[in-house]
Amino acid sequence: MKKKIYGSLLLNIFTMISVIVCAIILTLRGPKTFRMFTTQSNIIAGIVATIIVVFDILILLKKRNEIPNWLKILKMIATTGVTLTFFVVVFYLGFVAIAEGYSYFIMFQNTNICFHLLTPLSAIISFIFFEGTNKINFKLTFLNMIHMFIYSIFYSINVFTHLNPDGSVNRKYDWYYFVLGENYTFIFVVLGMLLFTYGIGFTLWYTNKKIYNKFDKGRL
Repeated sequence: MKKKIYGSLLLNIFTMISVIVCAIILTLRGPKTFRMFTTQSNIIAGIVATIIVVFDILILLKKRNEIPNWLKILKMIATTGVTLTFFVVVFYLGFVAIAEGYSYFIMFQNTNICFHLLTPLSAIISFIFFEGTNKINFKLTFLNMIHMFIYSIFYSINVFTHLNPDGSVNRKYDWYYFVLGENYTFIFVVLGMLLFTYGIGFTLWYTNKKIYNKFDKGRL
């Protein structure tokens, strides 16, 4: 039990510090960076990690018995968000960068190394191996789409209220390059992203139940 608490504590401290440092740096660059799903998902992950750190310390001090279920649900949602960021960067935005004439690895330079790689990996590892979801039932996995659903509404409004005079999309406001064809295709992108988000969340939840339980029984 203590091994799990220490593992959770160390990884969540890393996530917390990583997010705080990068968020401060990004704040100095201006508020526009906070419109990005990447920034938002990492900040959410950082906040949740900070709360978990507090509870882990309380457990080690024998002031609490376990992390409350509501916090585990928040960790699942937060981990889904940063995992989505990781996959979109690795399998989509990196290649968009190449198409724009940049290096694929520009997506992992400076603060991007934290928000696009280190924070997602630390969140995934801590969630799967050190934070059990036995009390989180299948129905609650749909909560993993909340952030993406809200963000898709914001993104849609932002894109379609700033169209060019000819009705085409202004790339300045479609910063993720989601409208690559006719404007109506955007709805399919949004639906696809929501389904992909749910798939990630479900996979994390299912993997946690399988691996965490084996880890708990000393078979890993």
